[in-house]
Amino acid sequence: MAASAAIQIPIPPTPIMETGTAFAAIALAAVASDGVCTREEARALRRDLEFRYPYVHMDETAMGTLFDQLLRRIREDGHGDLMAEAAGALNRQQQLTAFAVACNLVRSDYRTTPEEEAFLEDLAQAMDLDAAERKTIPDVLTILYRDALQPHPTSVRNVSMTG
Repeated sequence: MAASAAIQIPIPPTPIMETGTAFAAIALAAVASDGVCTREEARALRRDLEFRYPYVHMDETAMGTLFDQLLRRIREDGHGDLMAEAAGALNRQQQLTAFAVACNLVRSDYRTTPEEEAFLEDLAQAMDLDAAERKTIPDVLTILYRDALQPHPTSVRNVSMTG
């Protein structure tokens, strides 16, 4: 009697995340990275995505469904797995833009928590960003968000109106 050969069933490859979903996943993970989504962060998330393709063509229901699916994944698997998968689905240009958006979102409430900083470092590693990219993008956003016109006590001069 001949030995029977083992039947091998091919396992289909894991589908690659669609780029629009991947970009939104990184943005949403950035907002959720410290466990708190402030009103400013929610507004910034909407603002940073709504004018971009493909989100500009999505209605409220479609955007809500996308965010609900991504939030469910974050709750079930944590943001690390989702972020790594999303980073891998984007090309280099898309990764740099997604990193800049993530940096912008964590700074949108004018404070950055240690959890948000750790998220950005993990994201930079997942995207294999070099040291200059990791430094330049956040530095530019720090300059952007600085309240440069706010008078500082040491720089305010006493000007007399009575000559």
